[in-house]
Amino acid sequence: MPPTGSLVCVGVGMTLGSHLTPLSRSYIESADVVFAATSDGIVELWLAKMNPDVRSLQACYREGKSRADSYREMIAAMLAEVRAGKRVCGAFYGHPGVFAGVPHEVIEQARSQGYSAHMEPGVSAEDCLYADLGIDPGRYGCQHFEASQLLFYKRRIDPTAYLVLWQIAALYPIREL
Repeated sequence: MPPTGSLVCVGVGMTLGSHLTPLSRSYIESADVVFAATSDGIVELWLAKMNPDVRSLQACYREGKSRADSYREMIAAMLAEVRAGKRVCGAFYGHPGVFAGVPHEVIEQARSQGYSAHMEPGVSAEDCLYADLGIDPGRYGCQHFEASQLLFYKRRIDPTAYLVLWQIAALYPIREL
């Protein structure tokens, strides 16, 4: 008999309420448990209006604890509920597959254990960037690099295409003056 638990990781978008797709909303509403992977308590309260069992993953972070350990704890929490036969929804800020390793890893592990697991997109920072700047990546092409990848691996830059560098502040933290 196949396992009964399931997992879906959804994106809640960048702007509270307005970027959530109807399909992602339905997964949040119909889940047995929703794990909130957002850094904003307001988003968690908003999610709780759609589902009575919302559990924050923010408690997995602690001062002095490695991010890798925090991520393993998040994955373990979600998989425990999947293994218990529940319909689990992980709600992630923006798009769950962009700069977020946990959704990819938990889906891979759930599938490898025989559970149904997939991802639903959300409006990402990239989507908002195109709208905010009024650019079309199809016009000249567009290159995207995470900043450390560009520096450490000496990627080639095409000067005729748009260039987007992500997470620059992670390399050079902004300090107060």
